Formats: sequence, structure tokens, C-alpha cells
Amino acid sequence: MLIPYENRAVFIASKPMDLRLSIDGLSRFIQQKNETHIHDGSIYVFYNTNRDKIKCLFWDGNGFVLYYKRLDKCKFKVREMLHEVENISPEELVILLSGFEPKQIERHPLTIEHKKELKNDRIRAVSSKSK
Repeated sequence: MLIPYENRAVFIASKPMDLRLSIDGLSRFIQQKNETHIHDGSIYVFYNTNRDKIKCLFWDGNGFVLYYKRLDKCKFKVREMLHEVENISPEELVILLSGFEPKQIERHPLTIEHKKELKNDRIRAVSSKSK
């Protein structure tokens, strides 16, 4: 992921934004609607009406970074919110940017199945060809 989200607060706008706005316009919106300082390193997330585009804005220490993502055939799954700007977890941001439904993503331990029979058959086939 291009956005370093560890140890950062993540805020998302509750309503679609005009994504023609760039760094200056989006930062003005943040300053009007949020009580945090725009240079604190928090990540601010905005999406369009069709929910197929997202912009993330954050300060990286010496300048603003604007991350833009557009989905081709699906929409971002943005949940309904009560406040104009809401706090979400970094994990929710990762799921949101993936384009998946949060309920669809389940964590399963990695299991590797070995098929010894197939391996032995290959060894037999190779050794019989070499004779």
C-alpha cells in the first residue's frame, strides 16, 4: 500500500465530495469540518457520488500527499455515517481501498496441502522413462 497508515488517525467524509477539488480545496474542507490540525499526519478520505473514486490526503512531514484511486467495474463500499467527518480504523481504510465488502473478507490461516501420492507417481514416471 502506498499510504503509510500505521499510527495515524483516519477520517472519512460522510457525504460524497466533488473530486475535482485538489489539495487546497480538500484541505479547506478539513479545516472547516474537523477539529484536528491538518498537519498532524492524519489521513483524510473523500469519495465521489458514484463511489468509484477515492482521494486520500495526508501530510507526510514536509508536504501534502494526495492519493487517488478509481475502480473500473465496482464501487467502494462506504457505510452510512451520522457525522460530517468520522474516524475509521486503518484496517477499515485498507478494506475500503481494496474495493471489497468488509463482511466478505475473512481471515483464514494459511494451510498447505501436500499430495505425496502425486509426487511418488511423478518419480515413478520419470524413472520408468529413463530406463
